[in-house]
Amino acid sequence: MKNKSGKKREAVITAIVAVVFAVFLVNLFRIQIFQAEGLKNSAVTSVTVKVDAARGEIFDCNGNPLVTNKQVNTIVFHYQTFPPGKDAEGRNTVIAGLISLFSRYNLEWKDNLPIQVTASGKLAFSKDKDAEIEYLKSSAFLNLNYYADVNDCFNALVERYSLQNYSKKQARDIASVYYSMRKDGFNTGTPYVFATDVSNEVVAVIKENSSTYIGVDVQVKSEREYLDGSVAPHIIGFVGSISPEEYETKKNEGYSLNDVIGKSGIEYTMEKYLRGEPGEKTIYVDENGNTTEVYTKQPVAGDNIVLTIDTKLQKTANEALSSLIETMQKTNKDAKAGAVVVMNTKNNDVLACANYPSFDLSTYNDDVKLLMADPDKPLWNRALRSIYTPGSTIKPAVAMAGLEEGVINAQSLVFCSGTYKHYEDYQPKCSTGVHHNQDVIHALYHSCNIFFYETSRLLGIDKLNDYYTMFGLGQKTGIELTENEGTVDSPQLRTSKGELWTPGLTVQAGIGHGDNQFTPIQLCSYVSTIANKGVRYKAHVIKSIMNSDYSRTISKREAQVLSKADFKEENWALVYKGMYLVGTESYADFSKVPATVAAKTGTTSIFKKVNGKEVEINNGLTITFAPYDDPEIAVAVIIEGAKSGGSTAPVASSIMQQYFEKSSFEETLRGEGTLLQ
Repeated sequence: MKNKSGKKREAVITAIVAVVFAVFLVNLFRIQIFQAEGLKNSAVTSVTVKVDAARGEIFDCNGNPLVTNKQVNTIVFHYQTFPPGKDAEGRNTVIAGLISLFSRYNLEWKDNLPIQVTASGKLAFSKDKDAEIEYLKSSAFLNLNYYADVNDCFNALVERYSLQNYSKKQARDIASVYYSMRKDGFNTGTPYVFATDVSNEVVAVIKENSSTYIGVDVQVKSEREYLDGSVAPHIIGFVGSISPEEYETKKNEGYSLNDVIGKSGIEYTMEKYLRGEPGEKTIYVDENGNTTEVYTKQPVAGDNIVLTIDTKLQKTANEALSSLIETMQKTNKDAKAGAVVVMNTKNNDVLACANYPSFDLSTYNDDVKLLMADPDKPLWNRALRSIYTPGSTIKPAVAMAGLEEGVINAQSLVFCSGTYKHYEDYQPKCSTGVHHNQDVIHALYHSCNIFFYETSRLLGIDKLNDYYTMFGLGQKTGIELTENEGTVDSPQLRTSKGELWTPGLTVQAGIGHGDNQFTPIQLCSYVSTIANKGVRYKAHVIKSIMNSDYSRTISKREAQVLSKADFKEENWALVYKGMYLVGTESYADFSKVPATVAAKTGTTSIFKKVNGKEVEINNGLTITFAPYDDPEIAVAVIIEGAKSGGSTAPVASSIMQQYFEKSSFEETLRGEGTLLQ
């Protein structure tokens, strides 16, 4: 039992605790109720945002830069410091001020709103913007009926963003910024990109008037720069803003709606290497609105891609193809397009790949609308994605099939009267004349259809197609880009189309007609396989992948054999001799090449719609390899609308001249002990 003094001491202590607790409660109440707003305003706030990494660079096989990066000024809005959504007047003032500034300096900002104010002051939806108009009306934005007209959309924008006090043009322009902000997902972690590639003069104005342009910041970002945008643009490809569909598939990989992504070519297929690793920075804002940036994760630049493309040879291919087609057009309006592929026969590295018409990567963004509207499709990669009937270029494969299967030999003669008379109801002609008795060598030299009709009849379609497959026809080459597989004509293919196979289709397949359709790169791989006596390599356009600072090779492409046909040497000698005669005696252009050329040309007839009518035109093809006795280079050329295959030979000749003149020069330098060793 406690005494009186103990009870008194306990009472005093309890009273003291109660007083302290009461004081604490009073202070807490005062802080929370009376000083909350003040502390909120004086507290330091922060937000973490992504920092883009510089994209990896692209080089040719000799280390010459093709695609690098340049530093550009980018104007962004930071969510944390930009006027909040409830402050419509503040936001509109900032946006209107920026638009006025950019207009004064004749600069563009991101403007994707699919509404225009016409010269007469009326509103109209933008042409060819169906997807944007659909998004504008959708529940994700204005939530209007699908039949809402342009005035309905505009009025909804004006009401939503309190734009009643602005002119129609001003309201439309301010609304365009809100449209993009919403579409790009403007939030605490995703700054909004208002404009890129902004002049230093405008940057200075924004920096000097930071109190006017609240929440607006200037960042230095990298953009693609092309040393020569005309060099292999279909191979290199281009980048662009990520689409909503791409974002949905890539968001889990760290992509944001403001990102740039590869859209075609190497930029597309090598995206995971080129992109790099984004960093992070935290932006601190004090009570006076001053900001401090701290990098919490440094960005890592993307890996660098070294291509197999030789810039000088590529330029020669571009020039040779465009020059010949433009010369043809003076007398032949049908010659409008073409492609050429050049390979190193030792490994099927693609040394050059040209298309006509083509485009320039350095002006792509300015020209894109015209390019997309061009009926001749300059953006289309004909070399890898268009398929063509091969015509007589198929005859070396048919000759080898006949020799290997024993249906013909070196002494076999087929009489050519100009008409194939084996069938009573189907008697196709020989398109190159009357040749009388032909052996396999001279049948290749004269391109005698009758000889190959008979050879293919004796082989049968199944055996014929077996050999086409051995040469890689109707199959992808394996190149690191999007390519067409092509088609090999067959009874199965015809059945799938509801058609019947007839003996006439077999003999047509033996001269490269029917539904046999192959890409130019397949034809180049095919002639390279001939040059390698049946060894077929996987095609490559990437030589190696280096890390961002070039200190480490991530990947190096080696020659990869896809298949090997064990054909008799004496049969190769016969096929080679026929192609030798074509390359040395049929076309004077090849006499300019400082190496012996083996070749085969082909001409095919196709039907195209011209002004609503079906018109028959010819395509011309050439396949070549050289030197004849130790092949190094293979070339395949196709020109749509060329009058004959032989008319395309100058393209292959020009490319080979450049290649062997360069090789000869380098050999001389090596002999003198230069650094090329």
